[in-house]
Amino acid sequence: MKKFFIFGGLIAIIAVSVFQFQGSENKTIVMSDFSLENMKGETISIDEFRGRKTLINFWATWCRPCRKEMPMLNGVFLSQNPTDFSVVGIAIDKPEKVIQFVAELGIDFPIMVGQSEAYDVMKDLGNEALTLPYTILIDEEGKVVWSKNTELKHSDMDEVLGIQ
Repeated sequence: MKKFFIFGGLIAIIAVSVFQFQGSENKTIVMSDFSLENMKGETISIDEFRGRKTLINFWATWCRPCRKEMPMLNGVFLSQNPTDFSVVGIAIDKPEKVIQFVAELGIDFPIMVGQSEAYDVMKDLGNEALTLPYTILIDEEGKVVWSKNTELKHSDMDEVLGIQ
């Protein structure tokens, strides 16, 4: 009898999880304006990137998968027309660590830096678990049209660049 209740409870948990996941998949997330500092300490508004597709990558210097995907993200940034497509990094770390990391890897795309406020932005943009790396594609109207909360692969970039 005890096994029956445990099994029934597991089935109920799975069913609720599936329905919650399906409901969240259909929810459209629209990016609201936010500002963070760049590596020079200047305040940058994400609104500066509105009107074009923007790939936003949340990362940290201590995150190994984040480090691995940086050269690919930089390649995408350098290969695209900046009036049509942008790549923006949001580092969740201390500015001095970010500056060293960016210099070491030769990153060319814009980097915004934050800590708790960057986590808040990431959560608002669909990453409830607050895992890193987290990457989203925002369309010209500011809607999240693609997201991934694990390390990016080349096939992901092919998919992102193919989204009309």
